[in-house]
Amino acid sequence: MTRVIELSSRDESAAFAGKLFARWGAEVVKLERPDRESSRPALDRYVNGGKRRAALDYRAPADLEALRDLAATADVVILDAPPGDVEAFDLLSLGAGHAAACVSITPFGLDGPYRDFEATASTLLALGGHTWLMGDPGRAPLTMPGQYPYRQTGTFAYIAGLASLLSEEQGRRIELSELEVLASVHQFTDTMWQSAGVVRHRRGNRWQNLCPTTLLPCADGWFGVNILQAFWPSFATMIGHPEYIEDHEYALNSGRMAHEDAVEADVLAALGGWTKGRIFTEGQETWRVPIGAALDLDELLGDPHLEARGFWRPLGDSSLRTAGSPFSFVGAEPPLEADAEPPGSASVGWVTPAANPPYARVPVGEASWPLGGVRVLDLTRIWSGPLAARILGDLGAEVIKIEAPLGRGPREAPDNVRTNNPEAGLERYWNRQALFNKLQRNRLGVAIDLKHPRGREAFLALVAKSDVVIENFSARAMPSLALGYEELRAVKPDLVYLAMPAFGLNGPYRDYIGLGPSIEPVTGLTSQMGYSEAEPRVTSKAITDAMAGVAAASAVLTALERRGRTGEGALIDLSQHEVGVTFLGEYVIEQQLGRPPERLGNAHAEFAPHGVYRCAGDDDWIAIAVRSDEGWRALSDLAARGWAADPAFARLEARREHRGALDAEIEAWTVEHDKQRLMHELQRRGVAAGAVLTPPEWTVDPHLEARGYFSTLEHAEVGAFRSDGSPLRFEGDRGYEGWWAAPCLGADNAEILSQLLGMSDAQIDELAALGVIVDAPPA
Repeated sequence: MTRVIELSSRDESAAFAGKLFARWGAEVVKLERPDRESSRPALDRYVNGGKRRAALDYRAPADLEALRDLAATADVVILDAPPGDVEAFDLLSLGAGHAAACVSITPFGLDGPYRDFEATASTLLALGGHTWLMGDPGRAPLTMPGQYPYRQTGTFAYIAGLASLLSEEQGRRIELSELEVLASVHQFTDTMWQSAGVVRHRRGNRWQNLCPTTLLPCADGWFGVNILQAFWPSFATMIGHPEYIEDHEYALNSGRMAHEDAVEADVLAALGGWTKGRIFTEGQETWRVPIGAALDLDELLGDPHLEARGFWRPLGDSSLRTAGSPFSFVGAEPPLEADAEPPGSASVGWVTPAANPPYARVPVGEASWPLGGVRVLDLTRIWSGPLAARILGDLGAEVIKIEAPLGRGPREAPDNVRTNNPEAGLERYWNRQALFNKLQRNRLGVAIDLKHPRGREAFLALVAKSDVVIENFSARAMPSLALGYEELRAVKPDLVYLAMPAFGLNGPYRDYIGLGPSIEPVTGLTSQMGYSEAEPRVTSKAITDAMAGVAAASAVLTALERRGRTGEGALIDLSQHEVGVTFLGEYVIEQQLGRPPERLGNAHAEFAPHGVYRCAGDDDWIAIAVRSDEGWRALSDLAARGWAADPAFARLEARREHRGALDAEIEAWTVEHDKQRLMHELQRRGVAAGAVLTPPEWTVDPHLEARGYFSTLEHAEVGAFRSDGSPLRFEGDRGYEGWWAAPCLGADNAEILSQLLGMSDAQIDELAALGVIVDAPPA
């Protein structure tokens, strides 16, 4: 059994990484300092189930020695100690000589200008460029409820630990920054600015460049729509306006964007009197368009699709249900979700005498990067799937992107991000799309027609020589090509096949169409996000795509680790919908405990003050989060307005009771200050604060620059391409020297077909002549 030591005193990123290891069968020992930060009971139960817990203070010499003895029995060590402690106590060397990896998680990394900054989820989201995008124009930007930065970072830590287990190299020291994770999971916000000079702004519930894509009210709540151009004819008919399909100013998205208010008025006139259940069902089943009902937490718990898929799991021996895994191995029993033990419930001494034998690693290649030797066939498109494959490529896997060449339908065209290029007049514009080139780095590219018998034959030959296949089509797409899991397993019995349809491979919603903006309301996130109970908001970022992409990479690593132990391949069923629900796990538990969480805007249930406040400038803001009375006194001293002496604000309970008045007082002060200078002044006093950064700001952030986060790759047709990087440092190295830019369409056709399949030049030329392989889309 794999042993994981989790050294964490907060129920945040490291705790979530430990949860993932425990879920999939590892023995997880959670060590927490006696002064650990208190946690919401529901959060504690959600992230700490299945772990043994012991109190340990590594600052005490005897405990530090016990920690080193215990780490010598571990396969993976995960820690969230502050950077100063990591350095002072040499914590990154824990498990050296035995553990496959020691992963240090900090808000900002172990070096750089922000190294010792205090952080919360809200200040990280502000500095990471996410808060700027959420909320209404002219109003305070919204911070996302829940633990998004920590769930994404914890999953990255799990990925790093598992990847190291698969490698033969022991003792990897890995550094992971929560801010850099957030920087790495943007969609097109950075590329819009860097390639076109366009600053993406918050637009309420509306999407940046699609209409109608928004959240709208109906008879009993709200519903989300995400109408790409391909869905407009069906949707226009659904709302009773088939005349909008052709020869009308609304026929194209550009015309609808110019008349958003009028288009939404037509939608509301047609559907506003319906129930959200009717809109969801008829929209999906009759008209086949991406629509989602905005579910509250009770509706989520009773959702028939989640019930049918067995997503909810018993929480230990209690009557509570909890969110299960967002991915499963088809045909295998899903893992149990154990309840949490009380903090410090065990003695450290019980594990130190009996060291585990070294982990049985399965060699996967000669390369120094963890996934060297793993070959992945990537059939994914748009965002969630490409993000998953990119993470695997960044870790050293050989990723071959398989694109279709013909363009007759959605499964017969190159990734439509590639051809969705505002500079379509440029020569070979399909190789210049900035978002595509950002997401598709570290891949080889093959453009092959899977519907042609010769193309299908070549693809199956590639499958026989690969370890992993990833696709994010609808549940029926690959089986309709006779290239489903059973057909592929026939040529590669131990294949890991990841399918990531919107709602999974079975259940009532199996064939529903889902894209990020329409899936998000169905996850329950909308029930928690907004300015007030009457004003729900979506993130307007297709956030479930980013969640699903990182989760999908973790699913592949979980399956490869499982294959290494059992020799068995797997069909992985990953639901983007269910990934989103797992990010609200503690909220679902609170709902069942009779303490339903409120929609608090930028406030926080426990901290006060906690908000996003206007600063000097046209649209400048700062996120401030005070977690302690000491922090409150420091903030009050800096403002010099006597807040700490005011009985209405002196104690935390009073500050929570008078949130509105307190926030008004604070904003009357912050509006006089530059957001960057105020952030540094507050941080110098130990107060968590983060300037709300715009795309032009976070893409040149001095901390990210100083840490060498951004990557620059030489693209064959674009030239030097600066983009985001990896949040993972292995032994201080991000691996950029071994990276390469995204492939041009069909760039590696000949190399792959000749070197992997042994085809001759004549055979390759024949396939090109037949149009089975191409290096350009149709005219």
